[in-house]
Amino acid sequence: MIANPTPRYYRIYRLLKQAIEGLQFEAGRALPGENALAAQYGVSRLTIRRSLDLLQEEGLVERRQGAGTFPCLPSTPSTPLPADINKLMVHLSDMGANTQARLLSFRYEAATPEVRTRLELPAHAKVQKALRVRYYHDQPFSYLLTYVPEPVGRRYTEEDLRGDALQRIFRRLGLKPTSADQSITAILADVHHAEALDVGVGSPLLCIKRVVRDADGSPLEYLIAAYNPARFEYRMALSNRRAKGRDTWVMDETGKSS
Repeated sequence: MIANPTPRYYRIYRLLKQAIEGLQFEAGRALPGENALAAQYGVSRLTIRRSLDLLQEEGLVERRQGAGTFPCLPSTPSTPLPADINKLMVHLSDMGANTQARLLSFRYEAATPEVRTRLELPAHAKVQKALRVRYYHDQPFSYLLTYVPEPVGRRYTEEDLRGDALQRIFRRLGLKPTSADQSITAILADVHHAEALDVGVGSPLLCIKRVVRDADGSPLEYLIAAYNPARFEYRMALSNRRAKGRDTWVMDETGKSS
């Protein structure tokens, strides 16, 4: 087995940076203390301190004497990549038919700043939050967090989601997913990803964030999906459609587990 050459403190720095930029920490509330972070990541307090030093140098945290370390949250989320809803629904249907999902949690909670922004919700709004792990040939390949506005989430039950795909549930409720925006990036596996996907903490993962909208434009779902790249790839076939002397490349996307 080849040893990981990246210092531990730098890997923890990258994980914390990812969490801060992903708005996983509440504005105005301190990060967990050094002892708590050391226990969470299985490292020493000195390692955590060096990680926080890097975050402070980058302007991502502010240390306040006697109060703790506070995240400096980004003001706006990144610009999403638009997705063809017809191709997206076909892809999701194929995924549901050829893979199996296990529901790990189902609950209602106050929406975080990122979730409120993505779902266009007012302050103090609640969402239905579900966590699922999807399997292909009995191997976990995706870690799926979904957020649904509370008025929509109250129309189906935990057992409904345990037995069926969310998109099919929407259709049964008379909702019509019509458009979607998404972004694709790389992230590092945190302790939750690592346990669910059977990878090491800090392993690279493919991350897809997607907002699906109803026919009237209102957001129905915000998905944060993390994929093990050893078991899943996201393919994009490009078609060249030349018009008026210009090359226009049209993307047909598809996700494939392996």
